[in-house]
Amino acid sequence: MKTKVLLFGMLSDHTRNPSVNVEDVRDTDQLKRRLEERYPSLKGMQYNISVNQEIYKECVELYDGDEVALLPPFAGG
Repeated sequence: MKTKVLLFGMLSDHTRNPSVNVEDVRDTDQLKRRLEERYPSLKGMQYNISVNQEIYKECVELYDGDEVALLPPFAGG
């Protein structure tokens, strides 16, 4: 399964791309590890993971066709 990950803000600066493809990941924890291996500058950074436009704090299983996005922290006012 190939997962397309959209990256926003400073996260896309670290990958030099607004989106990347990651293959054979079962869940968001594995996705995060794989991305941090490929882009070591992401390690230690705080970001939210959105799956199908819903932000999750816990690990979520991924399925073919899911829309995944990494979002930098944001503050409201």
